[in-house]
Amino acid sequence: MARPPLDDTRKAELATLVDALLAGQRRALARVLTAVENGGAEAQWLLQRLYPRAGRAHIVGVTGAPGVGKSTLVNALAGEYRERGRTVAVVAVDPSSPFTGGALLGDRVRMRDLAGDPGVFIRSMASRGSLGGLARTTGDAITVLDAAGFEMIFVETVGAGQVEVDIAQEAHTTLVVEVPGLGDEVQTIKAGLLEIADIFVVNKADHPNAERVELALKMMLDMGGPREGWRPPIVRTVATRREGIPPPRRGH
Repeated sequence: MARPPLDDTRKAELATLVDALLAGQRRALARVLTAVENGGAEAQWLLQRLYPRAGRAHIVGVTGAPGVGKSTLVNALAGEYRERGRTVAVVAVDPSSPFTGGALLGDRVRMRDLAGDPGVFIRSMASRGSLGGLARTTGDAITVLDAAGFEMIFVETVGAGQVEVDIAQEAHTTLVVEVPGLGDEVQTIKAGLLEIADIFVVNKADHPNAERVELALKMMLDMGGPREGWRPPIVRTVATRREGIPPPRRGH
């Protein structure tokens, strides 16, 4: 059943909420994000007001298979940017249960180093059955955070594997994270992820097989040929120790 249109009273309430968000009030930001996730007339009204204020943030997508350390890497990158005085928002998408529809939203636990920092805002989102690694309203959440004035927005995908290519449509820079120890290195590097990567990250590079993963990536890139003259760099990191964590620079 269609939802009724917004009356003037509700529009005035939403306008007050937008003003509070733009003034830097975190509770207002959280409420706007919830309304946008729920969809409907309120979400459309809010996005129409906020969209003209978006477009200044640099959006970094982080994708890869489960267990590669995406949350730990985002935690390290966010910490690096905060040390450089940049404000950071994180959208962490977690898979929803096919039985209950619920999600653990546990990525925030691995980003506890950022808790309490006034220059960081973390939002967990349930995928709610959407494929491609993102939730249906992830792009709208990015717009809200952009309008709120965050300079860097990290988007961590679900981590379901080779089909997570939607992030390339949302991010200015896409990091594809690989790790040693997942079996056949060539099999773990799928064509879709190979094509969307702006930067490859070989995380857990203190593992003895890290060099094999890097060689496999170079081999796959050589087979694919240059992409309009751009060859994605391959960076080794140990995110738990913040080793090899220079911020991504391409496109910004």
